[in-house]
Amino acid sequence: MTKYIGIKRAFRTTVVAMSILAAGCGLNSSSQQAGAVGAKSVVNIDPKVLLAGITTGIQQTAARSLGGWEWGSFISSFGTLLTSISYTLDMQKVTYQSTGADGLAHTMTGLLILPRSIFGAKPSVPILMYQHGTEPFRPYSPSRFLAHLDRPTDYPEVMVSAAIASTGYAVAMADYEGMGDNTGTQPYVHGTSLALQVVDMLRASRDIIGGTAGSSSSPCSWNSQLFLMGYSEGGYVTMTATRELQLPKYAGEFTVTASAPLSGPHDLSGEMRKVILSNSTFKAPYFLPFLLTSYNYAYGGLTSLFNPTSAMGSPFNTTIPPLFAGNTPSDQISEAMGMVFSPVINLIAPKNVLTTTFIAQLISNTGPGSVFDFLRKNDSYRDPLNVDLVWVPTVPMRMYHHRNDDLVPYANSQVAFTAFSTAGAKNHTLRGPGVELVAETISLIIDPADPVKTVHLGAAFPELSHGWNWLNGFRN
Repeated sequence: MTKYIGIKRAFRTTVVAMSILAAGCGLNSSSQQAGAVGAKSVVNIDPKVLLAGITTGIQQTAARSLGGWEWGSFISSFGTLLTSISYTLDMQKVTYQSTGADGLAHTMTGLLILPRSIFGAKPSVPILMYQHGTEPFRPYSPSRFLAHLDRPTDYPEVMVSAAIASTGYAVAMADYEGMGDNTGTQPYVHGTSLALQVVDMLRASRDIIGGTAGSSSSPCSWNSQLFLMGYSEGGYVTMTATRELQLPKYAGEFTVTASAPLSGPHDLSGEMRKVILSNSTFKAPYFLPFLLTSYNYAYGGLTSLFNPTSAMGSPFNTTIPPLFAGNTPSDQISEAMGMVFSPVINLIAPKNVLTTTFIAQLISNTGPGSVFDFLRKNDSYRDPLNVDLVWVPTVPMRMYHHRNDDLVPYANSQVAFTAFSTAGAKNHTLRGPGVELVAETISLIIDPADPVKTVHLGAAFPELSHGWNWLNGFRN
């Protein structure tokens, strides 16, 4: 359904590490005091060294280990950005407090990438909040890249963020609850909690930078512009975070300049419900028990609908839940559901793990407290205080989505766009407020039987490039 098909990216030590270490001044480490966030280790990286590591990783790694990502598209879309001669990159883990899907305070982490001018001046830069896509495997959290600098191709969205930062952006990536240093349950597509976690990561990042004044230890200051972007689940979270930041309580603190939610599962109760109930095979079936685990965590005090015993049949109700503790790659979860990658490929329908009772409930019951109702509460285009209403974006927002997306159907963005347009939020002026929907046009030839390659991931780097280029048009 979302960003990662869950294909295993190999744990390896290659000449990538040697290329980074051999760069000398290309990799430096220091400490930085960040107020309430505390002292954090900062790694300074030359963007050109990252590009060299990516190139080496692509050449040495098998297709399955690259997770279906089309790295050739990365080189053509973002490679030139990493040849920056203006900035090196300061990367650090950020530790902050936020609210979990259980309503309680939790310590969470994220990755902050700041541009450092090679000319010595302190640039005033925009902040881009980049929301990563679906990932159940904790070692692939954005902040964990700092411990695995020799494996850049294990962290495709960190590489996108680094490329953008190398043009003079401060880029912040929340790990999300259940990822990074947080070992709780991840609130997968639980819109309100993920939005709050992004906003709190934004606050922590702003404080490290020192706001518009800049702190003495920060390599840059903030120019007050704020952008949001993400792909797949990250597109969904981008939309819910934009919705959150539009609330009056943030008016004196943050103003979103523009937002790009890309290929997100915005219509959980409609289009994604169809995917769940479909008898068709699916290349990323793990998304379904991921959602059930998340909602059992978020709503377990209100309903038993998402409890494994109620939702999943035997033996899946006992074998699958432990796999979402953050220690299992998504391809292994799909294999535990019955998918086979080799030697004889076997794709499955995600609904095969569900009980007949749960399926019947999802088909016929649309009343309060039903599975449908909980999905509806998390549609990213709905007002969370009144799901019968659509929230109305008052900032520029552009969605991109490939019409042939095979994991997150294009109709998700179409439904959201239609709802926004009906509510009066359609954009009518160049760079004006309101919502646009652009169909991604890159031509992709994908074998339906290939368990690794998908249109969804094949379109990711081009869409991210188009989304960022659109956002960059608003930059002061």
